[in-house]
Amino acid sequence: MTRIVADIGGTNARFAVAIPEGSGYRLDAIQVVNCAKFGDFYAAMGQWLEELSCDVPKEACVAVAGPVEKTPQGGRVTMTNLGWDIRAEELCARFSFERALVVNDFAALALSLPRLPEADKWALRDVPAQQAGPMVVLGPGTGLGVAGLVSEGGSYRVVPGEGGHANLSAGSERELELLRILAREQMPVYNEYVLSGGGLVNLYRAVCALHGRPAEELTPPDVSGRGLDGSDSMCRETLIDFLNFLGSAAGDAALYYVARGGVFLGGGVLPRIESLLPESEFEQRFVTKGQLGDWLQGVRVEVLKAGYPALIGAAAWLER
Repeated sequence: MTRIVADIGGTNARFAVAIPEGSGYRLDAIQVVNCAKFGDFYAAMGQWLEELSCDVPKEACVAVAGPVEKTPQGGRVTMTNLGWDIRAEELCARFSFERALVVNDFAALALSLPRLPEADKWALRDVPAQQAGPMVVLGPGTGLGVAGLVSEGGSYRVVPGEGGHANLSAGSERELELLRILAREQMPVYNEYVLSGGGLVNLYRAVCALHGRPAEELTPPDVSGRGLDGSDSMCRETLIDFLNFLGSAAGDAALYYVARGGVFLGGGVLPRIESLLPESEFEQRFVTKGQLGDWLQGVRVEVLKAGYPALIGAAAWLER
């Protein structure tokens, strides 16, 4: 069945029509809009629906950044980083859907994992994954999303998480100093305060302070751009530190979910800076976990390529 799907982050909203194809879905009529241009979610979706050239499907699933409350009508959420209120019953009332679901965006991303072709990901730690083992996906974007996926009786069950608000840990003396600086602004320092788009700027300011240098007023694209082209040493260090902290958080997530089926890295920030992964200590941070370091040596890590996997996962939710 053809379905309406959406993926709503704190910065961008993505809409598409999901058409069944093989064991997965083909996405059509994809549109990405800036959330700041709309007063609420319904205005953004309404504008996209008005421009559709095909008949509007009768089922919809909206994947949203934030903790979703289950309801008999299909779920509701007030977005953590945007403030939009989205309710399944309101979707049906406004757009005449026969069925609507509201789910967490990383829960949808998790459900997409078994459906993604190999071309949509690449192995960062190329070790065999355990067949039907638990999987976990995390990724820095406007925030830091985390969700797990477990196999039960031939089907998959999503285990939502809010690991972005767990406390960030230090894996070196340098990181301990950075955390001390960050704690002047935010105590405790939680994962998302560093591992997100805005977190890049927070970390950049801390790196500058570590060197006793004044920080410029930069945006996340400024930090990533200057760091990648090597024009600003403070930005370059920031990106490396970011990837090191991400390695620690990814290792933590692998332990939380016993993820022998693999750890998957998504989100909007990593695809822009993943070329620096070989220069970072991501691998060391991932496996340095005390007595379970040897266990983590057997955990596969894959990076999701830029695309729309959460929209695939949103379509899959409607199969349930």
